[in-house]
Amino acid sequence: MNTTLDSLSVKRIGMDAGASVVGVAAASDFKLAPDGFKPADVLDGCRSVIVLGIPFTKETLSMDPPEYTELRNTFLTKMTALAKVVSKQIAKESGYKTKAISASGGKTVNGGFYGQISLKHAAELAGIGAITRNYLLTSPEFGNLLWLSAVLTDMDLATDEKLQSDICENCNKCVEACPSGALRNPAFFGIKECGKFFVIENKRLLIKCYSCRIACPHRFGISV
Repeated sequence: MNTTLDSLSVKRIGMDAGASVVGVAAASDFKLAPDGFKPADVLDGCRSVIVLGIPFTKETLSMDPPEYTELRNTFLTKMTALAKVVSKQIAKESGYKTKAISASGGKTVNGGFYGQISLKHAAELAGIGAITRNYLLTSPEFGNLLWLSAVLTDMDLATDEKLQSDICENCNKCVEACPSGALRNPAFFGIKECGKFFVIENKRLLIKCYSCRIACPHRFGISV
């Protein structure tokens, strides 16, 4: 017999597991996601998406590329493990189906790699922040330093309201700071240009540029 948890209970589970922020979005709101990447494509009967976030520290943006890359990879592993813990606990307490969404897992389509669902779009729908001009999720509290994972469930949960704010306010600093011009057209994120700074050295990924994070006036939060 299933026992429905409410959104507050689900958020408590996430926070107790170590998340800094938890939001809930409706699976039905992912209408613009391509086929194969909607929550219901990943978990049959999915009704709710629980998004989990933990931020980098502010000092991260002063790290050199090898340190930044290592910390980023550590966070991907950490966020995936967090999602698995939360998924298991929600299933245990409710009896409903759940599925942890990896922070780094996904599949390759037409030469591009895509997550199981778009975590940044999920976070935006869950009211955690907004996708800004640099194509990063920016949170009022944590700026663009949040790393994300998620849990899908067929439980029907009350959702959070989307953030109603134009965070960028015609700011162009990230566009000017981008060395590849990847952000010049707001309608198209130049992933190929940006990808030139994701390189393999000594058989390991090295992220050589995160100028768009650093240049953002709200990198540490809107109030800063």
